[in-house]
Amino acid sequence: MRFAIVVCLLAVRVLAQTGSLSGTVTDPDGGGVPTAPVQARNVATGEVYKSVAIAKGSYTLSKLPAGIYDITVPPIGFTFNKYEQKGVTIQAAKSSRLDIRLGWSGNLGTPGDDFSLLIRQGSKTSPTGRAPRGRDGKLDLSGVWIGNAPDVDAPEMLPWVEEITKQRRARGTGNPGESCLPGDILLVSPFIYKIIQTPAVIALLWEGNVPGIVQIFLDGRAHPKNLDPSWMGHSVGRWDGDTLVVDTVGFNDRSWLRVFPHTEMLHVTQRYRRPELGHIEKEVTIDDPGAFRKPWKIRDGWDLAPGEEIAEYICNENEKDVPHLK
Repeated sequence: MRFAIVVCLLAVRVLAQTGSLSGTVTDPDGGGVPTAPVQARNVATGEVYKSVAIAKGSYTLSKLPAGIYDITVPPIGFTFNKYEQKGVTIQAAKSSRLDIRLGWSGNLGTPGDDFSLLIRQGSKTSPTGRAPRGRDGKLDLSGVWIGNAPDVDAPEMLPWVEEITKQRRARGTGNPGESCLPGDILLVSPFIYKIIQTPAVIALLWEGNVPGIVQIFLDGRAHPKNLDPSWMGHSVGRWDGDTLVVDTVGFNDRSWLRVFPHTEMLHVTQRYRRPELGHIEKEVTIDDPGAFRKPWKIRDGWDLAPGEEIAEYICNENEKDVPHLK
């Protein structure tokens, strides 16, 4: 009995030292955004607390230690840009409120034009639990995943890259993907991805962009000495603890990095982590001394999509986009 009383007193004391934050997540038109992930990072400790908006967009972050927090909603598909509110104060034993209004992203809220968002809204939240491991003890990244719009650093461009980038942004078109060529060689788009993992090789499939497959060799081989430049390059991987490190070289200079050009000196390093069952964290480092003053990074998150599967994607016949985009 005495032990139970002590536990209860400790629980009351902890609750007295914590507060909560709640509100609604809405789109620019005021509609609720269910399944939107809301994160609160304690500025002092770096600890991140997570919640997911439910029906009509309401969310609650409870048991937050008193302090200052940065509140974010990561980019969601092609539909919503990243949201961030810094310096939110949480007081002990008090409830605070923050209503979040998201901004439209690339598709400007066009109904049915973001399959990744439709999948999220039509499903339950990503499953929780410990990430699985294979028979070799390595972290198992296998599964079907939904990508989010990435968090992209601002690269320090060389003058020729800055000029071409300015022209591309003014024109608003011209990406190779508009002509049925690879439009995202870094795989950081809100597409559906599938990872098939074996000890010797990983096959990464995706839907919504050609060529739809890349191989990551894990058998210890090196890059070939005389690589013919290609759209997706040549990838070899190794495990650094629970992080899959993928090294890719051998790119041609015809693809775009988002909107930026690059040279055949492009060297990409990707790091994949699966901190829990339902999520993959992906970090991409871009190094091209012929185009940028120093390496820069892109960070992306993939959510597990139980029950989903990769579908056939064809983009090589009767191409009609380009004439209408000019």
